[in-house]
Amino acid sequence: MIFPLDGAVRHALTIDPTVWIFDDRKRNVEDLDRAVESDNDAYYAKMGKAWDDGLTQGSRVDHNKPMSRADKDAALRDSFAMPFAPFLQNAEPIATATHVSFYGETVLTLPIDEARSVYLQFSRDGKVLADGPVYVLHNQQVWRGVHHIAVRTEA
Repeated sequence: MIFPLDGAVRHALTIDPTVWIFDDRKRNVEDLDRAVESDNDAYYAKMGKAWDDGLTQGSRVDHNKPMSRADKDAALRDSFAMPFAPFLQNAEPIATATHVSFYGETVLTLPIDEARSVYLQFSRDGKVLADGPVYVLHNQQVWRGVHHIAVRTEA
């Protein structure tokens, strides 16, 4: 269930959405419409708290931190999506890149700045998507069966 992010980028990526359930950046699909805070603000707040805790309590590295019971229950029942922006940033689009195309049941092409606001849904009701690997969620619409993302220099 992996798919490529390639095209007019410095680093082509191979994305595996099956591991996103463990990623702290995932968002519950039902919460996407609620604009509580941006993903970057949440990330910086979490990292700032970790820094403060490290200074006051000392550093503790726990690489095998288990999921809490609540997290396990949510993973088995909820629908989750990942923001697309960090993947686009890591791929480093070249200077002349203008659009991103999402290939699935249909092709969705968006300007690169608008594509940064897209979410990639990877689970529904606690299960992987049968017609995935991901859905693209944009402007309260869903594009199903997305299996390839390409950054392009023209529409």
